[in-house]
Amino acid sequence: MAHLLGTQSLHVALPDRVLLDDITVGIDEGDRIGVVGRNGDGKSTLLNLLARTREPDEGRVTVRGGIRVGVLDQQDEATASTTVQQRVLGDRPEFEWASDPRIRDVLAGLLEGISLDAPLDGLSGGQLRRVHLAELLVGDWDVLLLDEPTNHLDVEGIAWLAEHLRRRWSPKDGGLVVITHDRWFLDAVCTRMWEVHDGVVDPFEGGYAAYVLQRVERDRQAATIESKRQNLMRKELAWLRRGAPARTAKPKFRIDAATELIAEEPPVRNTVELTQLATSRLGRDVLDILDVDAGYGDLTVLRDVTLHIGPADRIGVLGPNGAGKSTLLALITGKLEPQSGRVKRGKTVTVREVSQRLEGLEEHLDSRISDVVARYRTTFRAGKDEVSPGSCWSVWASPPRIRR
Repeated sequence: MAHLLGTQSLHVALPDRVLLDDITVGIDEGDRIGVVGRNGDGKSTLLNLLARTREPDEGRVTVRGGIRVGVLDQQDEATASTTVQQRVLGDRPEFEWASDPRIRDVLAGLLEGISLDAPLDGLSGGQLRRVHLAELLVGDWDVLLLDEPTNHLDVEGIAWLAEHLRRRWSPKDGGLVVITHDRWFLDAVCTRMWEVHDGVVDPFEGGYAAYVLQRVERDRQAATIESKRQNLMRKELAWLRRGAPARTAKPKFRIDAATELIAEEPPVRNTVELTQLATSRLGRDVLDILDVDAGYGDLTVLRDVTLHIGPADRIGVLGPNGAGKSTLLALITGKLEPQSGRVKRGKTVTVREVSQRLEGLEEHLDSRISDVVARYRTTFRAGKDEVSPGSCWSVWASPPRIRR
């Protein structure tokens, strides 16, 4: 299989830690690679390096001549006064895109029910993600790099995307690298996996299920090795402690070996538990939505909705993109007033929201996390201790900043 693009000895360092260290990976024709790992371990950074939208501190990225690379990031920008057709199709004449089977397939699969004349700033988060995907997929690419493509997509949209990626190239053509937390999607699309953790990238053969099995076996072997090391360490420590007079006569290599074992023992973690979420007593009445119609202008999205939310309720909201999920949340938070009916909140209820577009972070970009938290609370309780925001990040040489 021909090589498409790859990396050689990539190194990326943050002020507080090394994010990626000596990373050498490659993408060949026919590769369908899923990238997994904890948030913040460098998955998106690796994708940006492959896309050459970010430069490494050391190392290089090589791309075979003539290879076209398409990139999908996590941000879906809703440019004002831009329509869906302008974003997806640009200035292509209708006869050109209407006669292209791939473009017709993308429009039918992702934009069904969305008018091509609709303005982008009037779409829901899920609809905007579909437009962003459609803009990318109508292009002709040799390699696709997708960062969280299933974000905000409904079940039908995820299933269509998986099927499209399976059919987009023949099995021995094209290359795909995708970051997602959707395990079904990874199993449906990918034939290889990369796990990003602790500054390294570990490759695995097969989809997500095969990766899990291989990871469990690897962890079992590592646990066995660690158990043997711990047992040996305990024996060496016991030997060292057999009285001070005898210690001077002990062979130096035994002392050096025991010291090395002790040095490899990781420090005890000082974990911070989030034990208190509520700061005031929550009464019996939390939130009631009574016979509500809601929408925007002359458009009614929700009709005759009645919903009761009580203490300790945990509610999941499902539905196709554009059906009104975000509209319902806007009613709950108070951002949207009902066209008719009533929304009743308990006297002690406070509501906080993490929106699809994270608008609340705009004013805090490039600020230190500890400084932002301190604007709202000077101290808070973690377990039995009362701590300040700054002390939580005292382990870092340079406290982390909020970035997109």
